[in-house]
Amino acid sequence: MKGEPHVFDFSSSNENIENYDTENFQNFQNAVFDELKRNSKTWGIGKYLEERATLLRNYQQITKEQRFFHLGLDVICEENSSLYAPIDSRVEMAGKEEGVGNYGGYIMLKHSINNGTFYSFYGHLNSNHLVKEGQNLMAGEIFGKLGIGSDSGGWFTHTHLQIITEDAFNQGLFLKGYIDKNNLENVENLFPSPYFLFRFQPE
Repeated sequence: MKGEPHVFDFSSSNENIENYDTENFQNFQNAVFDELKRNSKTWGIGKYLEERATLLRNYQQITKEQRFFHLGLDVICEENSSLYAPIDSRVEMAGKEEGVGNYGGYIMLKHSINNGTFYSFYGHLNSNHLVKEGQNLMAGEIFGKLGIGSDSGGWFTHTHLQIITEDAFNQGLFLKGYIDKNNLENVENLFPSPYFLFRFQPE
């Protein structure tokens, strides 16, 4: 990733969101990457806690529960872009969530710092995983690559980076990438901001 990212507006306040054809992967992919080109950028960002009801309109598993607030940071790059461990980690999970609108390939890393534990989750990855559960990683080691098609859950090529607290992990909430309005007041205790781990803070 070279240069600064393009910060996407995937919120319902963006009137152009209705034009995204989320039921056709190639159309969806082209629309997102065409926006990058128009802005002379090679990669992009989708924001944490952004309200995305319009974008999510075709994903019944999300609309049924009214989970419209994005719990991660989307890092939008080309297929097969490499992911590097942000800090020393252990691979807690490496799997695949089937279904359009879901994660596809995913990896969850466990981090222990200052006697505290938290997890970083990465969705939409190539499901031919480069690492195995239980494997230790040093900061900077490659652990995955961006997926496409079923490996991205039908989404444009990107990874969804989400922080998961030990409390959220123990409650089995690690495959929830969106949260409903009623639970926003507790979001910091379950899914705090991931920006510190990526060293990026959008305006």
